[in-house]
Amino acid sequence: MRKKIVGSSWKMHVNTKAQVDALALEIVEGVKNIENVDMFLIPTFPLIDHLANILRNSNVAWGAQNMAFVDYGAYTGEVPASTLADLQCTYIELGHAERRAHFNETDYAVNKKVNLCMDAGLTPLVCIGETKAEKEDGVGRIRIKTQIIWTLEGIEIEEVPKVIFAYEPVWAIGQPEGANPEYVNDMHRYIRDVIASEYGNDIAQKTRIIYGGSVKLESAHEYIRQENIDGLFTGRFALEAKNYIAIVDLVEKYVNEKEGL
Repeated sequence: MRKKIVGSSWKMHVNTKAQVDALALEIVEGVKNIENVDMFLIPTFPLIDHLANILRNSNVAWGAQNMAFVDYGAYTGEVPASTLADLQCTYIELGHAERRAHFNETDYAVNKKVNLCMDAGLTPLVCIGETKAEKEDGVGRIRIKTQIIWTLEGIEIEEVPKVIFAYEPVWAIGQPEGANPEYVNDMHRYIRDVIASEYGNDIAQKTRIIYGGSVKLESAHEYIRQENIDGLFTGRFALEAKNYIAIVDLVEKYVNEKEGL
C-alpha cells in the first residue's frame, strides 16, 4: 500500500508567529502517536523557520507554498530551492490553481520548478485539476493529461514516484462541498493511467495522488476509502487544529484496519 499522507496549506490565513504557535503546537500534541501516515504543514515563506522550530522534533514535516523557477539571480521577491532546502523543507507546493490564475503560472514554469526540486532533494507537490468550463466542455481530462506530462518532463524515470500529485478540481476549491468521492477516485485512476502510459505501471503504482478541494471530516471518511486516493490536502477546514487531528486520526484508523493492525 502506498503510504497515506495528510497535509495542510495555510495560504495567507495563518500570518503571525502567535497564530503559528497556537495551531502548530496543538497539532503536534494531537498527532504525536501517529505512525502510519505522513503529515505536513505549509505556512507562508517568512514563517517557515518559526514553524520548523516547532515541528523539528515531531512527526510532522513542513514545506513551502511556492518556489522560484531559477536557482539564483536578479529575481526580486522570489525564493530559490537552495533556501528552502536550507530551511529543511520537505514538500514544495507547486502549480496551485490560485498561482495559475492570479500569477500567470504556466505548466512550463511548474516543470522548471519540479526539476529544481529534484536537484535540491525537495519533494514537489504538484497541484493539477480542470476548471468548471473545461469539465463542462468535455476537455477536463485533456487538461489534466497536459499538466501531468509537463510536470514530469525531464525527470528521470526512477525519480517520478518522488513527485506527489494533488488533484484539485478548480471548481471544487473553496466551495461548501468537495467533489464526489467516486468522481475523484475515477480521476485519480485516470491520472495513474496517464503516468503508466508514459513510464510503466510499476512507476504509476508507486506514485502518490492525493485529493484537495473543500475537504471536511465527513467527506474525508469517503475519500480515504477510495482505492486511488492516497491522502488528503486540506484547506480551510484544517485551520482548526482539532479538525486536522481528526482527519489524520481517521486516515490512520483506516490504514490500520486495512493492514490488520
